[in-house]
Amino acid sequence: MNVLAGFFPGICVLCRRRSRCDVDLCPECEAAFEHNERACPVCAEPATPGSASPEICGACIVSPPPWTITVAPFIYGAPLSRVVEGLKSGNGLREARILGGLLGPAIRTRYRRDVLPDALIAMPLTRRRRRQRGYNQAELLASVVGRVVDRPVLKGKLVRTRHSPPQRTLPRSARLRNVRGAFDVRRTVRERVFARTAETMPKRVALVDDVTTTGATVRAASETLRAAGVEEVHVWVAAKTGPVRDGRFVA
Repeated sequence: MNVLAGFFPGICVLCRRRSRCDVDLCPECEAAFEHNERACPVCAEPATPGSASPEICGACIVSPPPWTITVAPFIYGAPLSRVVEGLKSGNGLREARILGGLLGPAIRTRYRRDVLPDALIAMPLTRRRRRQRGYNQAELLASVVGRVVDRPVLKGKLVRTRHSPPQRTLPRSARLRNVRGAFDVRRTVRERVFARTAETMPKRVALVDDVTTTGATVRAASETLRAAGVEEVHVWVAAKTGPVRDGRFVA
């Protein structure tokens, strides 16, 4: 517990009681979050009931995605969904501290025996979406996580060039079409002239976002980063949506 929490105790964003710690989430509400245990280590798809250990899912074996690892400690659903929605409204600072404080330790646990990526890149918004919201929630989250794992956050390098409908309103096939070619890597004049973008990009990066569903957005962004010279992309998100039922994703 932070010393300041004794003088300025946090107020839980969910139940409005004192959180008794330096973030605005009480232990009781945190305990209600559903952990994404025994998930596929590549895409974080929740394991089927009865699975004994984390195994690479069939989809990732048949068609390996352009990223290597996904860390998604929780399954998206209430009451976690209320924190995620809060991250995207208001100013998002309290929720970024909450989710970053939960994601950071999960990352450290996952990489206990492995080397962390060189840098973090937040999933970008289009200029239009950023103007509407006033900020990029993934950048807030990446800033917190970067401090926890002691890695820099590269800002403004990956950009979203095309505005498209929100992914949550679309089925999987439409999600893939929706984000195809929607990202680019911003290059300086010198990089454009001398074609040296690959030399300026880290070899291993972590792409940070709040939630992943089908992975369509992550796939498009990862492919863009790989084309720009990044050798390995890891995905760090607070939550993964549950399995599909009746054509809809479980939330």
